[in-house]
Amino acid sequence: MKIGLDTKVLLVNLPTTIKGYTVPSRDGQFYTIVINSRLDKESQKNTYDHECNHILNGDFEKKFPADIIEFYAHTT
Repeated sequence: MKIGLDTKVLLVNLPTTIKGYTVPSRDGQFYTIVINSRLDKESQKNTYDHECNHILNGDFEKKFPADIIEFYAHTT
């Protein structure tokens, strides 16, 4: 999945408990997806797809706690 030029992807050495996360810009027009460089390539791709889905689903505009958004992201 690719979502366009409004994202930057970084591979970062993160703790093994963190697969990745996304940081929106202050204006919400640009996103930085951070993926754990310790993951294997397939897990990195799955994490990228998961983070892209958060962007495409408008999750950063929702007024729900992150754990609720993650719950629904993993059940659909």
